[in-house]
Amino acid sequence: MCCLALRSQAQTKPVTGRIIDSQTKENIIGATVQVKGGTGGATTDVNGIFRINAPDGAILDIKYVGYDPVSIPADFSKEMTINLVASTTSLNDVVVVGYGTQRKVDLTGAVAVVKSSDIANLPVGGADQILQGKAAGVAVTQQTGAPGDAISVRIRGIGTIGDNNPLYVIDGVPTPNGINQISPNDIESISVLKDAASAAIYGARAASGVVLVTTKKGKTGTPKINVNAYTGVQTSQHLVKMANTQQYVVAYNTAAANDGRAAIPANIIGALPDVDWQREVLKPAPITNAQVSLSGGGENTTYIVSANYFKQNGLIKNSSFDRLNLRTAINSNISKIFTVGVNMNLGYSKNRQVGTSGDGFGDGNPGASVLRYALFRTPATPVYNANGQFVDIPTNPEFFGDGLNPVGFADNYDRNFNTYSLLGNVYLEINPIKNLKIRTDFGTNFRIVDYKQFFATWGIDRFLNSPNSLAQSNNNYFDYNWTNTATYNLTLAKKHVFTFLAGTEIIKSNSTSLGGSRTNYPNQSSEFQYLGNGLGIQQNGGGQTHWALSSLFARVNYTFSDKYLAAFNVRRDGSSRLDPSDRYGNFYGGSVGWRIDREEFLKNVKPISLLKLRAGLGSLGNQSIGDYDYATLVRQVNFYPFNGASNQGNSIVLLGNPMVKWETQTQADIGLDLGLFNNKLSFSADYYRKNTKGLLLPPQLPTSAGGVSSANVNSGGVRNEGFEFELSYRGSMNKFKYEVLGNFATIKNRVTSLAGGSPLVGGRIDNNYYATQTGVGQPIGSFFLLQQEGIFQNAQQVFTHAYQGPGIQPGDVMFKDISGPNGVPDGIIDFNDRSYVGSPIPKFTYGLTTNFSYSGFDVSLFFQGVNGNKIYNQINTDIEGFYRAFNITERIATQSWTGEGSTNEFPRLSWNGAVNNKQPSTRFLESGSYLRLKNVQAGYTFNSKLINRFKISNMRVFASVQNVFTVTKYTGIDPEIAVNNNSLGDGVRAVGIDFGTYPSARTITFGINANF
Repeated sequence: MCCLALRSQAQTKPVTGRIIDSQTKENIIGATVQVKGGTGGATTDVNGIFRINAPDGAILDIKYVGYDPVSIPADFSKEMTINLVASTTSLNDVVVVGYGTQRKVDLTGAVAVVKSSDIANLPVGGADQILQGKAAGVAVTQQTGAPGDAISVRIRGIGTIGDNNPLYVIDGVPTPNGINQISPNDIESISVLKDAASAAIYGARAASGVVLVTTKKGKTGTPKINVNAYTGVQTSQHLVKMANTQQYVVAYNTAAANDGRAAIPANIIGALPDVDWQREVLKPAPITNAQVSLSGGGENTTYIVSANYFKQNGLIKNSSFDRLNLRTAINSNISKIFTVGVNMNLGYSKNRQVGTSGDGFGDGNPGASVLRYALFRTPATPVYNANGQFVDIPTNPEFFGDGLNPVGFADNYDRNFNTYSLLGNVYLEINPIKNLKIRTDFGTNFRIVDYKQFFATWGIDRFLNSPNSLAQSNNNYFDYNWTNTATYNLTLAKKHVFTFLAGTEIIKSNSTSLGGSRTNYPNQSSEFQYLGNGLGIQQNGGGQTHWALSSLFARVNYTFSDKYLAAFNVRRDGSSRLDPSDRYGNFYGGSVGWRIDREEFLKNVKPISLLKLRAGLGSLGNQSIGDYDYATLVRQVNFYPFNGASNQGNSIVLLGNPMVKWETQTQADIGLDLGLFNNKLSFSADYYRKNTKGLLLPPQLPTSAGGVSSANVNSGGVRNEGFEFELSYRGSMNKFKYEVLGNFATIKNRVTSLAGGSPLVGGRIDNNYYATQTGVGQPIGSFFLLQQEGIFQNAQQVFTHAYQGPGIQPGDVMFKDISGPNGVPDGIIDFNDRSYVGSPIPKFTYGLTTNFSYSGFDVSLFFQGVNGNKIYNQINTDIEGFYRAFNITERIATQSWTGEGSTNEFPRLSWNGAVNNKQPSTRFLESGSYLRLKNVQAGYTFNSKLINRFKISNMRVFASVQNVFTVTKYTGIDPEIAVNNNSLGDGVRAVGIDFGTYPSARTITFGINANF
């Protein structure tokens, strides 16, 4: 009898039902249905139907992303109809944090989260670009608008003169650059650990913030095929207004008359062409992205396989970026105890580059900006001659200049980077007892970068790049990590909830390089561009570097009655980059939170769904120092005479610093989270202050040290502080749904100390001229220039004003007498009169996203902007300085000083006067503030009843415009710039200097997203 009773109790019966949206009544496809306490499950099909076996009295748990979960008794008598309500609260969302996850409501640190829905279908080549404007305190700037060019990501300001890039952790694999090895379409979510309390668990690599990227995984259910593709065209969005031929001729002749030079003869003017060189260089270019994925899984194993191809041609010829990705993720519960998984991304990219910024000065510079030469070239010079060849030196170069033909310059660029990569991890997870999870994880990031550039000889009047040459190199980077963690969840008396984490991590990085160059190639065709075919000078080189990090870390999270929260982190790092006698350092972080809304006095205040105070404090490190700075390095050098014979010798090339340490940072944060009306309205605010000490700076060596360099020393400090605000509102009215999300952040950056108090110059803008100076009490990389007071209107002003040099006349620029050798104005304008006149760091950044949908139609708008920063428009010293036969801007050609009272802004047209008028000064310093409508997207999702017959479960078509318009006072081509190629060695000490930078494009795309 007992056996029969047990058998009857275990019997199950089928349950069927349909799951629909509570408002639109449309079928929900892919919702999961499970019997509470059971092991099996089902998912809804294309008609929203599910079928599952359940025992009498069973409770069904229904879940679907974006909807509130439902638990409902099983009804065996009829087909069930279950309505899901679109979620208006994200309190129970799970957020990825260091080495684990946590409910968003339990967070006590400053963590920003960006979901895949926030970044879907943005036409960008790199995953780091999608962060722009999406999180408060995260400033993202394109280096240039060239395809594949670098992106600057700054989390809570600039904390060091060295490397400010955040640490990226992709599915548990730490990497400095792997973010752009994956497709943005493969990203599920991004968590940004902004404060020290959250990031301290990453220790010596976390001073510039940590970005945790989680990629998409397979889900239980029938196999699904997703196709996501778009294609479109890019065009230039703004051009500098340059003088046309008529305006140039008038301006040239005016300057010639002022200087006593010959004017352009009248008999040649009528036959002159009128070329718009910006339009000749910046041409419409296609962009394409296509992704296909297959995902699914059963009760124990889930999988996803995806392939992505992205291709972006540049506005300038011979610039492009192609990327191909193949990714797979498999997770399998092989028993109740053991889970294994693999997540691998194979990548290939090809980046064709042209000169994008700078004037080509300095070793290692990839080349002068093509656009720079387009702005220089006078409109009276044709692109091609009668034979179809590029015009090199124009007829009458004394009138029309001798700058390079920018179209020919771009046409002869042949600079290529091919990158092959493997990024991923494998893991084993063990659950030996209840609430204990042990995980071992092996990750790797392996890259091969092949560089090849051919410098072809070209030109019909002068032989540029003569002799021709080929440079080629191969660099291998192999990084791997072995991470082991143990996590234990403990609940005491139903009120005290603990989560303990302990772990170890070993990280190793190895790189090798091999390169060579040859000159003199008799045949310049691509078939002969190999090192073995060069007949001239031969050079070869190579190298190898290694570094390693060994770490212990731990964390404890504590919650009391879902009311009082706390988290504490500790990490101990040992780095091979430090002297063997002192390689270890400890990093700590702690934060607390108070759910005020759970207190008795607020429990009955229904509008308040969340009210939480947070506070945190912690320490971080920056181990981005040289691999061998602690050691003195010796290298073979030239031959020396010794005992009457020539002998090869060795010389010290780097004086080591055995006392060198990583930079350390302490950061305090206090925050408030507020949710109203079931979290339809959400608000968060943070104030932070972070201090960096032990700043790594180059020491000043005596000239007697010769050519030897010295390792950096810890001898400086920087402070960053600011406020961050995020606000969102989600609502609906019948079928109309809307969402508004905004963020706003302020930043105040200040250098607190430097070695000996001596400022550091940066940002070369001309021979022996530097635009920036980093000094105590000022922001890093502040502009340090003469101040323009106006224009001399008459001879009396010239006579009574401070002396500016010989030959000053009415119509010349007047500079302010700030100081002299003794620190007081001395009646002479010279280097002593330079002063701090602005910073390239924005005072605040912001972003605004609005989403609207109605009955299948949807529209989204994304605004992004910065305010309070300055840009030094260096190209204007050439195209508005007017000191030789370069083209000039329209405003200089038509608005320059012509007599007393005509203008107090633009000087007279004179090559002789340019000696004074083009001096580096605030004349060329402009506001870099801008508001940009970054993206507009409109889409339509087809009714499932129309497409189910074609085996399509969901399909959306869309159109999008990227970089719709920009509101700015900046007169250059694009206010969004970072560090130019001239100043790569200066880094953050030379931000915001525009040499004629490759602009970002306006992109129009059309696409489709379909599930089968």
